[in-house]
Amino acid sequence: MATTTRTVVGQLSEVVPFLEAGVLGRSRSASAEAAVDLGTSTGGIAVRGYERFSMMGNNRVGMSVTAIQDGPYVHIAGVSLGGSQAMFFKVNTLGEQNFLGTLDAAIDQWIAQHPQG
Repeated sequence: MATTTRTVVGQLSEVVPFLEAGVLGRSRSASAEAAVDLGTSTGGIAVRGYERFSMMGNNRVGMSVTAIQDGPYVHIAGVSLGGSQAMFFKVNTLGEQNFLGTLDAAIDQWIAQHPQG
């Protein structure tokens, strides 16, 4: 399992579609599998589930992305999992790390295109 947590300045309604386009656009086999949006007093929470084929591990890898609006900030947590070929312990987690890297790259792109004040 690989994880990342980041915070950006922006609106959830703009950040989430931007990140989704980035994740899906950086991998030909990536697909959006699930989406949940919840409203809160601070703006909301968005949860997305993605999956893709990992050529390195010759298997499927999943990633969950949660984004939370907190005033002018959006807190983002990404967790990738699966992809191991062993039964009792993790082997070959490169697919998980690479998939999570697509989220980090999309976040980096958001930061580069939007002033973070």
